[in-house]
Amino acid sequence: MKIVCTRCRTVMGEQKPYKDPSEIKATCTACIEKAKEEAARFVPEPEPSDGQEIMLENGLKGTLWVAKDKKGKLSFGELVVSGRKFYCLSNGRDKFQEYLGSLKDEEADVSFLHSMTCKIDSLPRGQRKKQDPPKAEESKKDESIYYNCTVRVPKHCVQPMFDDMAERMDKVAKILAEAALNLYKKERQKAAQDGGLAPMSTFKGADIHNSR
Repeated sequence: MKIVCTRCRTVMGEQKPYKDPSEIKATCTACIEKAKEEAARFVPEPEPSDGQEIMLENGLKGTLWVAKDKKGKLSFGELVVSGRKFYCLSNGRDKFQEYLGSLKDEEADVSFLHSMTCKIDSLPRGQRKKQDPPKAEESKKDESIYYNCTVRVPKHCVQPMFDDMAERMDKVAKILAEAALNLYKKERQKAAQDGGLAPMSTFKGADIHNSR
């Protein structure tokens, strides 16, 4: 029986019965050291799980904290204002203003995604032998770390934060819509050349609307 490393497939040795073609799964020393190095790079030092005060570029002080569950994870286009989550797009501005006006306090806690880290698996080295059966794909656990930041600001400062992020997200949405439209046009032209569809003879433009 062959003793084979499960990561790099290196044959580490053999044991009785020698005629048995079965494999014994193990991990070689080199792969163990590599896994330790990857783990050390992935885990933040220290992890601000209980809150860590930071200074933002605009001079505001914020508290950096790690989202521990799905509910706490934010996207780059989201703001949480006094406990309510909003996705920032220009067509949601009126609803956001209405909510902001309903807040009684003169200050509000605003949370947003500050940054995130994610683990990227290293590419396998070497080539798999033809006789080796393909490995069944395993469902991977989300090992990304989401760092949220919470700041307490005067209520009149919250609207500009929403507007700034909405402008950025609208630009991103427009870029994605234009890319999808260009891809669609290319597919139509290719299909027309193959005789499947009539070509798009004219195109004057398209209105792009964002919705969430």
